[in-house]
Amino acid sequence: LLSGAVLTETIFNWPGLGRYATTSVTSLDFPAVMGVTLVAAIVYPTVNTLVDIGYRVVDPRVGVE
Repeated sequence: LLSGAVLTETIFNWPGLGRYATTSVTSLDFPAVMGVTLVAAIVYPTVNTLVDIGYRVVDPRVGVE
């Protein structure tokens, strides 16, 4: 998840969470690294759950077996 953000932000020179994570790791800013990890750990399953719900709404044949 974050590797794509780091790559995109490096190529296009955009400031963002990926660059913040990279800078935090290289400067040994452990609270920032833990914060970025926590955000990624919350966002990833939340987005996956929302996508699963969206699939169910769009195509009712997709369901719980």
